[in-house]
Amino acid sequence: MAEVPTKRLELEDNRFLSPPVVQQTLYQCAVAVCVIGYDVDASLDVEVNGTVVVSGAPGGFPQPQGAVIKLPQPLVAGNVVRARQTSGGVTSGWSSALTARDHTVDFPDGLPRPEINPAPVYRCGARTGVSNLLAGCDVWVTADGAQVGKVSGAAPHQGIDVTPDYGLPSSVRAWASLCNDPSPPSAAFNIQEPPDPLPAPAIDPAYEGTRQIRVTNLVNGARFEISRNGTSLGVWRTWGYASLVNLGAPLSTGDTLTVIQRMCAGKPASPPGGVTVRPCSALSAPQVWPVQGGDTFVVVTQMASGATIKVYVNHVKAGESGGPIVVLKKPLQHGDVVDVVQTLGQCVSQFAQELFAQCVAPPAGADPAGLDLFPVGWQEYDGGTVSVSGNTLHVRGSVYFPAEDDGMQQPFNVRRRKGGASPIVFLAHGNHSPADPSYRGYDYFQQTLAQMGIVAVSVDCNELNGNTSGPNNILDRADLINASIQYFTHLNGSDPAFKHTLDFSRTGLMGHSRGGEAVIVAPGRATKPAGTTIVCVLSLAPTDWGATSGPPTGFEFLTLLPAADGDVTSNDGAKYYDRCRPPKYKSQLYVDKACHNYFNRQWLQNDNGGTLPTMSRADHERTLLSYGCAFFRDVLAGQATVGFLVGTEVPPAGPTSNVHLAFKWAKATTVDDHQDGNGIGLNSMGQPTSQSGLVADEYDFSQTGSHQFNGSFYGDTIGMVAVPRKKGATFRSQLKGKGPGGNNEIWIRVADVFGGQFPGAATGFQLGIEQVGGTVTWVDSDDVGGMPLPFDRGTQTKSILSTLRFPLRCFGLAKRGSEVRAIVLRFNRAVPRALAFDDLQIV
Repeated sequence: MAEVPTKRLELEDNRFLSPPVVQQTLYQCAVAVCVIGYDVDASLDVEVNGTVVVSGAPGGFPQPQGAVIKLPQPLVAGNVVRARQTSGGVTSGWSSALTARDHTVDFPDGLPRPEINPAPVYRCGARTGVSNLLAGCDVWVTADGAQVGKVSGAAPHQGIDVTPDYGLPSSVRAWASLCNDPSPPSAAFNIQEPPDPLPAPAIDPAYEGTRQIRVTNLVNGARFEISRNGTSLGVWRTWGYASLVNLGAPLSTGDTLTVIQRMCAGKPASPPGGVTVRPCSALSAPQVWPVQGGDTFVVVTQMASGATIKVYVNHVKAGESGGPIVVLKKPLQHGDVVDVVQTLGQCVSQFAQELFAQCVAPPAGADPAGLDLFPVGWQEYDGGTVSVSGNTLHVRGSVYFPAEDDGMQQPFNVRRRKGGASPIVFLAHGNHSPADPSYRGYDYFQQTLAQMGIVAVSVDCNELNGNTSGPNNILDRADLINASIQYFTHLNGSDPAFKHTLDFSRTGLMGHSRGGEAVIVAPGRATKPAGTTIVCVLSLAPTDWGATSGPPTGFEFLTLLPAADGDVTSNDGAKYYDRCRPPKYKSQLYVDKACHNYFNRQWLQNDNGGTLPTMSRADHERTLLSYGCAFFRDVLAGQATVGFLVGTEVPPAGPTSNVHLAFKWAKATTVDDHQDGNGIGLNSMGQPTSQSGLVADEYDFSQTGSHQFNGSFYGDTIGMVAVPRKKGATFRSQLKGKGPGGNNEIWIRVADVFGGQFPGAATGFQLGIEQVGGTVTWVDSDDVGGMPLPFDRGTQTKSILSTLRFPLRCFGLAKRGSEVRAIVLRFNRAVPRALAFDDLQIV
């Protein structure tokens, strides 16, 4: 991705106008639809079941969240809805059709819980934002139970003017309803005093020709006034942080804009903020998300306020809208050149954002940790004592669960209880000072799981903390985890609060450090209660004290390895990943700049002592939330979130560039995993391999194997290391039977082998598909995400393998799979380096 001068590109314009996008899934009883991705001031038509029911609705500005178009009749399940736009005398095609659904199918326990966003709420506030809404629902806000503002036919993130302004004392909540089905209330926020003095607002850079500006640094609920060259343009209400403001006339170069904000009467206004309007020559290129072959739209991540985005594919215009989504005329092909410019009136950005349609550039999906359905109750539990290895230990900890309202000792959510028993996850911490309540350190994770409908129990293992170590300590932790499971089976049978609420056939475990080893052991211990099926295990920075007696098996497995771990420096989770034999899949996250302690809120010190680059605690928590919730939602709730673990989509927030995935389906076709003992000359299919211009052999990828390539491997498997002697060296693996075709992908685990000196730049290779007749088509590793550099730990840098996916469509062979006879690796870098490979699969 690079910025190139627009004038050099000779871009070809045409009259194509992108179809808009009908946002979000539509549901029965919705009285409005939300449309995004259209030109500024376009008129919008909405069609239901082939009949235009809204014609020429004014779209206005598509930013920040499009147009909310009221319908003449509420939607009915089965209605098919489309939209189109007209701008500059051109009418677009119809958008992709959405079929309205009965929301109780997707949300049997009721509507998602509204969220006051942003928070907090201040005295004298005049507007409140509410998110996590189903489009077209009713939403309202109460203060101390009295309604102070309502919108019928809401956007997914809706601003609500409140009357009267908030006063003290008050408790503010948001509510929603669809088809007379009420949501739970939002979390309650007690009114706070606004900042005093109020901060000065600011205005983002504004450019000649724009009629929309973005005002920032606003206080929730404030009224703000904008002036142009000293003349007031009006007063607006804000839900805080930032507001996009639509102006009546285009701005001119040199215009001066100022803004102040006010809250309570009698209090002074804020200091002014402002900006001077820039000329057209200053308009920069927009920023966009990477694209891959098959994409049907471009996502704009940063653009000038009020701009129009134009997308050119191979220099011919293929899309135009006001963002943030620009639908394309046809799907992108791998290798297409994509140029993106923005315009304001007659002004065209001086630079275009140019990128190439990669083979693999996964889109950002919906936040896997963002499913907010229920209030969350919690309580400490005490299940008495249990004898473990002759010691008397307390069975205790904390539990978070979907409740009628937020807070301690709240009753279990009635509707969730009626909908059937809930899955349950047990969490176990590791060794730390017994004086600290380590089991409380995952409350953020417990709360997030509980708001999704998953009961989350954190086991207090402090009595096993201290100086004791060794495998017996791990086995004792496993037995203590199982004792808590046993206690909750008792509550499920007779306790008034939890009776018949828990589904132990859908039990998950999460453990950290020594707890990460204990949760691998616990499913196989005799102490596991009868009737409990542990179906998934998340092992976070686990130790390896030797407590495991065989490969982890019988459950889906996810391990998270902090690259900057200063405690378990050997990243022992890599061993468990390599050994694991799951029913369906296993996944490994190697996370650059992650340390050991920052996943637990009670563990305050950076365990690597600050000697290694370390990301913030918030980024640690966001990583565990994103991938941990994706894992448990997939296995325990059957929701479509496994793509975050495979790498077909990435979380929308957090340090995703630091996360390097390895993933393996249990039943994929294995070409070579090097575990067969048949030597480098044969693959796992029993077919011959050959090498040219390199030296390749099979080695133990471990610290203990007798045949190591070097000491930089910390897993427990056998793989191949190829040392190229020249540029263009190849390694060929012949296939047996019918080759890949259709939607197949070629997956391979690979690592840059660390040889003692940290490389100055990333390396890579090419993977080729050889057809009958000898023709080989190549795709570069850089085109599927690239190979990460090893994380520089100084004296203990590791060779950790991650999985790259090569979709067959990138080779142009999707319909000729039977002609494929071999997979070839080619080392095409000018300065070739040793690379490690494992798990070559057809998926």
